[in-house]
Amino acid sequence: MTVHADWTVTTPHDAEAERIAEAFGSYTSCVTHTERIVDAFRKSFGILTRAERVPLSVGRGGSWQVGKGHSISGCCRGTLFGGVVGAARHTRAPMHLAKQHKVPLRHLEAFLDAASRTWGGWDGTPEVDPRIESLIREPGGVGDLWRAGIHPAEIPALASVGSVVDEPLPISFYLGLVYGRADRSWVAEVLPHRPDPDTAAWLTWLDEPQKRATPTDWGLWLRFGISKADVVVAVKAGVPAEHVHEVAYANGWPVSAVAAQFVKWANAGCTLKSEHFHAMKRNGVYSPKPSRRAIDALCEMVDSDLGPTARKSLRDRPDRTDLAVMLEILGNRHEVRRALAQGARTPDDLDAYVTSYERAAR
Repeated sequence: MTVHADWTVTTPHDAEAERIAEAFGSYTSCVTHTERIVDAFRKSFGILTRAERVPLSVGRGGSWQVGKGHSISGCCRGTLFGGVVGAARHTRAPMHLAKQHKVPLRHLEAFLDAASRTWGGWDGTPEVDPRIESLIREPGGVGDLWRAGIHPAEIPALASVGSVVDEPLPISFYLGLVYGRADRSWVAEVLPHRPDPDTAAWLTWLDEPQKRATPTDWGLWLRFGISKADVVVAVKAGVPAEHVHEVAYANGWPVSAVAAQFVKWANAGCTLKSEHFHAMKRNGVYSPKPSRRAIDALCEMVDSDLGPTARKSLRDRPDRTDLAVMLEILGNRHEVRRALAQGARTPDDLDAYVTSYERAAR
């Protein structure tokens, strides 16, 4: 049997006669090959040659799955693969393709084997221009991407997203652009703020970061030189980057140190403003160590004080961040409670409270 370039088939048998025989209940493999197996092979051809790609998704722990709508019951639905190569290879496996197109496995395997003998194996590394190889940091990167379902012809366009980086980009960058959930134009806008290969790869694997903040906001936080994990915390908390500059310039502090302080407070569930830093500075608090547990306990205490017997005197409840900063200044929640009872509602109110308290102590 010969399959021609236009997908017509020539057989050494009388296919029409066999079709008539099959209509009367006889089994003929040629008709099956001609009408079903060849069609299944044609539909699989794009996947095998990487002209098409089955969506894959990566979960926690680095496990990979065939994307929803493309996994097959009794084959790979719910199956976790140890890496992207294994997941992509499965989408090209004869068993998966046979189940997908509902054809006998042994017949499709025969076609795939014949094609491999004619053109070479489906997973062998293709020969490419050395200039394409030079775009990938790791040796053998073209082959790794090919086995992950990415055609070498795609690599230059993918690399152009990270063109501000003046050295080869890692494999994970290309995989992230193809299989991750970060918008490519967003990556291209953010990357100039910290143009290095590892940051480029990290950006591609963020979970829809374009929905959290603008490229400018992400970029400004990256410029502060804090860890990437801290950048995510700051953006997720909605801390404006201009607040960092405002506090740093007003006090003559390094922007990286101020940015780290904003993140420390964000991890405790607080969003500081400039006035909070100024209040702490006036009261000699330069290295605050906010504790989420202590702040939670203080908030619970204040809520309890707002019960029926004390609601009138504490009806204007400070927000969590104000309470947290007051806790840092006064040292313990009982002092904060006392200050609240005497009318303090914000950290700025503590200036008068502390002064009166010190006078009484004398």
